[in-house]
Amino acid sequence: MKRILALFVLAVFSLSYAFSIDAKQIVETMEDVMDFESATFSAKLENTDRLGVTTLSFDAYQNGDGDTLLIVTSGFDKGQKILRLDDEIYIYYPDADEIIRLSDSGLKNSFLGSDFSYEDLTGDDDYSDRYDYKLVGEKEEVGIMCYEVEFVAKKLSETYQKQVILIDSERFVPLRVSLFSRSGKLLKEICYSEYIEDNGILFPSVVKSQNAIKKSNKSTMVVSNIVFDKELDDALFDKEELSW
Repeated sequence: MKRILALFVLAVFSLSYAFSIDAKQIVETMEDVMDFESATFSAKLENTDRLGVTTLSFDAYQNGDGDTLLIVTSGFDKGQKILRLDDEIYIYYPDADEIIRLSDSGLKNSFLGSDFSYEDLTGDDDYSDRYDYKLVGEKEEVGIMCYEVEFVAKKLSETYQKQVILIDSERFVPLRVSLFSRSGKLLKEICYSEYIEDNGILFPSVVKSQNAIKKSNKSTMVVSNIVFDKELDDALFDKEELSW
């Protein structure tokens, strides 16, 4: 009996020690190490589905307010521009010389046939304002111990009503994000790796998305030429300038 009691006390002590940091500290630290005033980068996107493999490239610009501009530089949709302002997406189609507007449910749409949605590539990562969250455990991911944090959306308008994020317990960066529908069905998993560090800012250079419903669908984005905290022209994020 004494041995059983001792093991029980040890288990409780170990659990208490493991969770000496709370979810709020974990999430705020993650947001801090990945925070920047602005970012520009180039990316190559490879998409795989049942029909085969396609590739495209784009340049990305993001300011401190989360406004994001993507310009497709190669591939079938070369010249297309995607501008995210708050919860609205504006898409410029060069062939038709036309701008269309997406909002709300449109954020769930596939980005140029990839397994990434517009929300995935242009979304706001301010989790504290958008989600309630809790620390549910620890889990190993690619040989790295991670905090497992569960996020539940505060509003029904969120594209993903639930997220489970594995956060590196040393660097405080996400390694895997599992995204769920309102009903609790797993929609996709996104993995982040090969982080770039610049002036204390960490940013993943490889991002992979695997569709959990259409098993053959996956996408890999490789980032290059990233520059943080460079002053960006406000005109980049003006929807009236998209057609220029």
